[in-house]
Amino acid sequence: MSLLTERRLREFWTNLGPAARALAVALLLPGAARAQQVLLRANVADDTLLNRTGPNRRYFGHLYVGAGLVAGPGAPDAPLRHGLPSAELQLGGRLKRRFTQNVAAVADLRYAYLRYGFDQTAAKTFPSTGLHRSESLGLHQIQAEGGLRLNAGRRGNTVGSYLDLLAWGGWVAGTARTAADYPAPGGPARITTTDAGLPYLRRWAGGAGARLGFDRYALVARRRLSPLRRSGGAPSDGPDLPPWVVGFEIGLF
Repeated sequence: MSLLTERRLREFWTNLGPAARALAVALLLPGAARAQQVLLRANVADDTLLNRTGPNRRYFGHLYVGAGLVAGPGAPDAPLRHGLPSAELQLGGRLKRRFTQNVAAVADLRYAYLRYGFDQTAAKTFPSTGLHRSESLGLHQIQAEGGLRLNAGRRGNTVGSYLDLLAWGGWVAGTARTAADYPAPGGPARITTTDAGLPYLRRWAGGAGARLGFDRYALVARRRLSPLRRSGGAPSDGPDLPPWVVGFEIGLF
């Protein structure tokens, strides 16, 4: 290095302020270039992966709740109380497998509680011959259901509007008859009697139905095709109980 160049560098260093000198030393120290860190890392291939789950993807699963009312006239020996006394509640899970934009298959597994309430009239002989303050049959059921789903129109990643054609079957896990009576004067306000494991009701049931829905809300109608009352069972034989349940469902997603 020449004397002229060395002199100019010394003059340049002398004219620098303290802060500038400290910065120059930090930059010239060994390892200073290693002070940089990676703040963001991304895998570009992840942005191109095919999403197979979602309301309008190939697979979609969700929970749902449902409620319905028993429809149709009761048997002559078992006059029915319609409305809330004769109703069904459901809680289940559903899996949808889409084949095309407009065709899919659905499969359900659910718990259903079905109750029949009876009018206490002289014509009633089922499920007991006596008259009570109130009387009902309760059925605890585990059901499986499959169906074909038909969608209408193009849509984004939503369930959209659809029609399901259904077939279902299930096991009646428990049965009970509950009767409430007026007690004698001076006694308790109400006497309730419950009989469980009723031998005159069948343990297996099956049927068909349809579901008309839009997104998470749906109207549902199901018909039981198998008899509920066991032939030859006590306390009486007669026409079967109403097979229709009409109600709604709400998807939990």
